Amino acid sequence: MDNNEVKKAYDILADEQFSIDSIVEEAENKNDSEAEELHLARTIYSFLTSYKRAPSLQDKEDVRKQLSFSIQREKRRKTLARWAVAASFLIVAFSIWQVQHNSTKTDFNNMVETLQLSQPDTATQLILQDGRQVLIAEEESNILYDEKGENITIDSTQKITQLVVEKKPVFNTLVVPYGKRTHITLADGSKVWLNSGSKLVYPATNTGNKREVYIDGEAIFDVAHMDGKPFYVKTKDFEIKVLGTVFNVNAYEDDKNSGTVLAEGKIEISANNNTVFHNEKKTILPGTRIVYNNNTERFEESQVDVIKYLSWRDGYLILEKEPLETIVKKISRYYNVDIELQSAAIGKETFSGNLNLRNTAEEVLNIIAETTQIKLNRENNKLIINLN
Repeated sequence: MDNNEVKKAYDILADEQFSIDSIVEEAENKNDSEAEELHLARTIYSFLTSYKRAPSLQDKEDVRKQLSFSIQREKRRKTLARWAVAASFLIVAFSIWQVQHNSTKTDFNNMVETLQLSQPDTATQLILQDGRQVLIAEEESNILYDEKGENITIDSTQKITQLVVEKKPVFNTLVVPYGKRTHITLADGSKVWLNSGSKLVYPATNTGNKREVYIDGEAIFDVAHMDGKPFYVKTKDFEIKVLGTVFNVNAYEDDKNSGTVLAEGKIEISANNNTVFHNEKKTILPGTRIVYNNNTERFEESQVDVIKYLSWRDGYLILEKEPLETIVKKISRYYNVDIELQSAAIGKETFSGNLNLRNTAEEVLNIIAETTQIKLNRENNKLIINLN
């Protein structure tokens, strides 16, 4: 290559001596044309190394715009062939990245992506890796794993054994229907309280260098610390890296927004839609609530009384100016009862107070009716709420 010729971005990336640190250092002492090529190489490199998941069409468009912007800055001196070469390089780079991405995906990610969980039935289902389904009829159940994940005790009355091969990951699934709750102690000692209508995929053993669970629904986690084995909670919208802590996760598949509330310790949360141009990650301290807004695709942070978000575990709800439409959804899930609001206006009514979930659904709603402008009627198996 002529010493006077500017080294192109694709040549920079192909150089055996290439490193991202060298790009930063070299750019400080280069002229505009050389610095532009280094910037372009850095953009492509960052894109290829920053993903946790396959890029979306929007991701690709963002990268294309970034490259186009870099090229336009030199348009007076360069031809459109410059863009054609860069675009071609990017297409090849996408292909290379896709192969690398697919080869590094974990067994857990592959399993969750292909998992088609059955809808909650009338009984809680414990689904073992060998396909066995253990049905639990109790309204409140307790599941305990031993340290190896081989022996499972259910409510101190039922014992299940599963085959665990050393160093081979084994995943179990817990499906909790509406009207039921379950407390589970995992093999690592972590405790999880699952609310009604929730599904949890989790490791039965402690193999591998990290622990990963997937939650659809609502759960409270009390995570046991293990050196060298971080704990990750995955949902439809975000991932939480746990640093030994107690927190609530609310991520029902049919809810518009999902979020988490931290009671103790510290967690790190990142959105599933992270890209090279949008890599939102937050570290959260106790007393903080984070909600993922699907409209803006951003996290919204606020300070809250965490007791409100943990109270269902102890059989009551603490509500403060909560819209009736939100309360009704919680009660409907908790009791597995059909509740109908006769108009949208009713759903905007708010209620503050404590509700004892040891009472029936009808008793709970009558308590709300005493302090709001609503009345409750029953038609067959459905509870109907009207304005007074």
